[in-house]
Amino acid sequence: MKRLKPILFLLFANLLILSKINASSIRVNPSPDVLKKEVTKLIQNKMRLYENFSEQDVTIGFMINAKNELIILDVMGDSTSACEYVKQVLNYNKVKYQQARQLTRYSIKIRLMKPK
Repeated sequence: MKRLKPILFLLFANLLILSKINASSIRVNPSPDVLKKEVTKLIQNKMRLYENFSEQDVTIGFMINAKNELIILDVMGDSTSACEYVKQVLNYNKVKYQQARQLTRYSIKIRLMKPK
C-alpha cells in the first residue's frame, strides 16, 4: 500500500498536467467579414438564374449548424420574390467559416445586383 500511493500521486499529477496542456489550445475567432464575403460569393454564383428584380439591399438572418450549413431564419428586402430566391439559394449550403459558438444568430446586409 505504501508503494501504491506515490504511483497514484504521480499518475494523477501527470493527468492533471496533460489535461491543462490540451485545454489551452488557442482558437482564433474569424472575423464576421469573412462570413459575409463567403455568403455573398454563394449568392453571386447563382444570381444568373434569377433576373426578375432590380438592384436592392437584402438583410439575411441565419445560423450555422454543427455541419457548417447555413440555416436561413429570415430574409428582409423590398421584393418578396427576391427574398424567397435568396432563402432558397442559401438554405443548407455549406460554408468554410469556423464559428466560435454553435447556433449563434448572424445578420448580414447584402446588395443584390444583376449579373453582367
